[in-house]
Amino acid sequence: MLTDAVVNGITAGSVYALVAVGMTIIFGVLRAINFAHGEFYMLGTFGAWWGIETLDLPYIVSIPLALIIVAAIALAVGVLVMKRLIDQPFQIGIVATLGVSLVLQNVIILIFGGAYKMFDGGWIEPVEILGISLSEQRILIVVAALVIFGLLELMVHRTRFGKTIRAVSQNIEACKVVGVNVPVVVIGTFVLGCTLAALSGVLTAPVTVSLYGGMGTSITVKTFAIIVMGGVGNVSGTLFAAWILGLMESFVASYLGLQFRDAVAFTALIVVLTLLPGGLFSKRERF
Repeated sequence: MLTDAVVNGITAGSVYALVAVGMTIIFGVLRAINFAHGEFYMLGTFGAWWGIETLDLPYIVSIPLALIIVAAIALAVGVLVMKRLIDQPFQIGIVATLGVSLVLQNVIILIFGGAYKMFDGGWIEPVEILGISLSEQRILIVVAALVIFGLLELMVHRTRFGKTIRAVSQNIEACKVVGVNVPVVVIGTFVLGCTLAALSGVLTAPVTVSLYGGMGTSITVKTFAIIVMGGVGNVSGTLFAAWILGLMESFVASYLGLQFRDAVAFTALIVVLTLLPGGLFSKRERF
């Protein structure tokens, strides 16, 4: 049971990390929490499911299809909504993204219905590693999280776009003065963050199996708890905080009961805000 709890915790934490890092970089640029972030996770899952069920595509082809669909939707939301939040009060961002969340949820329900859908795809064959039996999909999730975070660190510190993101996150007014196209940076960052959330949904779908229109809400709540725990705007801290939350949930579900699992994120959030308001890894600067 202990081994299973650790494996499940690391897997769940990797899923949360892929979603949370997108919210983290969006906050770093806009200073606004994207409360529609879980809906892009949901859109990625439904995009892959639609490709498999309607277009009869193999799972590996449905992954880029779902990411392209979500990137296009995120681009539209970025242009219509997120670009207008530049220099706006924090509260405006909350209201706007909550509105986007409700719109996306109800559009999915109108198109696909409110009933649960079964995801038929992925690599679920068991693989034995050091005496531990794991499905191929769970291994893929963990490896993908590590690779994505490594690439993000390289992008943020080594590429022109990454340095521009860091500059905008530190001083928007100074960026405007030196000619940085802030709206383009904001939209690009938003599309990147939402696409990462969609990737998490596509990779997780074969493990969770069931899909429904409101599945993004719980992910948004847990993601918010993670970025607060990791230190808001701290990319590497997000990964460790996600693993910590995943392990905590897994141990609670294994030893206390599954019904207590969803309370872990709220409890952890309250404890961290009480004892360490800056987060567990708040010593590092943003990005």
